[in-house]
Amino acid sequence: MQDTRVVTRVGLAEQVRARLQERIMDQDLAPGARLNIDALAREMAVSTTPLREALAGLCARGLVRNEAYLGFTVAPMPDQAFLRDLYETRLRLEPWLAAQAAPRITPQAITRLRDCLADMGAHVRRGPWQTHRTHAAADEAFHGIIAEASGNEPARQALTALNAQVHASRLYMKAQQGAEETAREHEAIVAALWGHDAAAAEAAMAHHLTASRERLAP
Repeated sequence: MQDTRVVTRVGLAEQVRARLQERIMDQDLAPGARLNIDALAREMAVSTTPLREALAGLCARGLVRNEAYLGFTVAPMPDQAFLRDLYETRLRLEPWLAAQAAPRITPQAITRLRDCLADMGAHVRRGPWQTHRTHAAADEAFHGIIAEASGNEPARQALTALNAQVHASRLYMKAQQGAEETAREHEAIVAALWGHDAAAAEAAMAHHLTASRERLAP
């Protein structure tokens, strides 16, 4: 007989992680707030085990910090220096990935990219995290599909580790703008990839990231 106890525990930890992420993104748990494990466990009616697993996952996403003598705290909002470094890294990596993906991309990958575009409408860009997360997940998937299509696994892993969409979403949710421009930029990237035009794909990705940076840090 299959033992389902681990699966159940992991599922609970994921539910706890999703609920905590929603509270962090909506700033119900404010940037810099200390997270008392025992108090949160009582509030959410769970044991500390799935809660600690959830917090570890949020640490990996850059939303929570675990520091000696302080314990778990909500990560501060991205500042100008962090955004500058984040976008500088992305601008060095993602246009090159798009250029690499252009000659290799398959019709199936293009379909997946277009599905992502359908999930990034203005109606899911604005509002609380419960609404915005649809846009954030599609945005993350969009960039991930292009990285995957490049065929460069270390570069894909490096992009994933940046957690760029999570950090950007914390600021986009405050600004509540830029959805239409982002959609046009993403469509231009897909068109270049569908045409297998490496130079155009590289340029379209660079334009998108530069414009995104300017929207977040005018």
